[in-house]
Amino acid sequence: MTSTIQRLANLVMLALAAMVPALLYYQVIAAGELTARPDNPRRLAQESRIQRGKIYDRQGRVLVENRLLPDGRSQRVYRYPALAHVTGFFSPRFGVSGLEAAYNDELRGLSGRDARSALEAQFLKRPTVGNDLVTTIDLEVQQAVEKAMGDARGAAVVLDPRTGEVLALYSRPYYDPNPLATLEPGSATDAYWSELGVDPDRPLLDRATQGLYPPGSTFKTITLAAALEKGIASLDNRYSFTLRPPDADHQYAWHANQFTSCENHPQTGSFDLEGAYGLSCNVVFSELGLKVGAPALQDYARRFGFEEKPPLEIPTEASRIATTRDYFTGDERFYALASTGFGQGELMVTPLEMALVAAAGASGGSIPRPHLVAQVRDPEGRTLWQYQPSTWKRAMEPGTAAQVKEAMVWGGDEGWAKGARPPGVIIGGKTGTAEHGQEGKPHSWFIGFAPAEEPRLALALVKEMAGSSTTEAAPVAKAIFQAALAARK
Repeated sequence: MTSTIQRLANLVMLALAAMVPALLYYQVIAAGELTARPDNPRRLAQESRIQRGKIYDRQGRVLVENRLLPDGRSQRVYRYPALAHVTGFFSPRFGVSGLEAAYNDELRGLSGRDARSALEAQFLKRPTVGNDLVTTIDLEVQQAVEKAMGDARGAAVVLDPRTGEVLALYSRPYYDPNPLATLEPGSATDAYWSELGVDPDRPLLDRATQGLYPPGSTFKTITLAAALEKGIASLDNRYSFTLRPPDADHQYAWHANQFTSCENHPQTGSFDLEGAYGLSCNVVFSELGLKVGAPALQDYARRFGFEEKPPLEIPTEASRIATTRDYFTGDERFYALASTGFGQGELMVTPLEMALVAAAGASGGSIPRPHLVAQVRDPEGRTLWQYQPSTWKRAMEPGTAAQVKEAMVWGGDEGWAKGARPPGVIIGGKTGTAEHGQEGKPHSWFIGFAPAEEPRLALALVKEMAGSSTTEAAPVAKAIFQAALAARK
């Protein structure tokens, strides 16, 4: 009998010893991961009791708030689904994204709380009330962008070139974050989440900050800056429509004529570089690309922010100069450089990046650090944190920037971008019709700034597979400029 009890005791001890590593793993090593799991019932209960802070636009209009349920739980309400890519969503079941994710601690009340508030919440069982965000978004400008873009797929970014404040950030198609915020499990909500993940139109993708498109002729702004700053060209250089004959002294022009034509440029006898930019002569910019050379053209693209994710609070994607490793050194290097010079090749850009390119032309060559949040405030309205504007990049010297600005103003006054000019306003602009290698019409682009004398707005927009930028993108830009300037007098 004694031996039987002893064996049983040993077996129990062995089982307990075997459980120790598992307990250690789940309670210590994996504790954080288990707590964060979206299906953790304790986490669900805790999160739903927190009254997350509100999110406002720059004028104090509520973008995101809470709905208190009868049982004391708090559910997020998103007033403007078209801003879903900015605000993101908060869901105890599906996770968190956008500004909801970037400022999760602030909105949950974990950051900026004093000791007294924390103790009251813990011991007196008072609900935790989070801090509020005041964004840089101007709802009037945002809604003007949405109206101007209509049903078109694409994206637009409007920012202040002086401060980097993002006034509007639009991506279509978008999704409605409200069904994701529901606290009650249900087949309809689960089905909606599943549909978003497999939708071929990719509504979860923020096209404004992460969508990659060939920029077309809008990239000529960077080619122009590189050529001017390196002394390879000046705005008063003269060109003929057919350019120069292919003799030994004009090898660059000869190469340029092999790779493209100037069909979109009026067949006048001659024109200067300002006209070549504003009327978008591909042959001239092929020649400039070849003259600048691959190392310098890549260097200037990086000065404008290429190959680096813009430092916005929500996820961004880096714009690319090329995707093939030996693109500028292989057998097709002349074609690669010439086509890149006028905005094709393997270039891929985000609308955010191109808005920053426009900002550089508007603000003396410096690129502001873009941002979406201006202030964090506690529930009593006291400012806990305020953003201080700063410079992200120095893209070009002020003298070069002045010439680029002059060329953009010419384009907005007499070039293909003049369709974006509102009555009585001088703008700077560049259109771009970008081939994308797929079936369908080319993408339609516009980048620019307004008013030209003292720019307060920098804009980039792309309409996917819309066709001619002159007839498609420029009128949209005009409507946006007109509404945005009226809203921000």
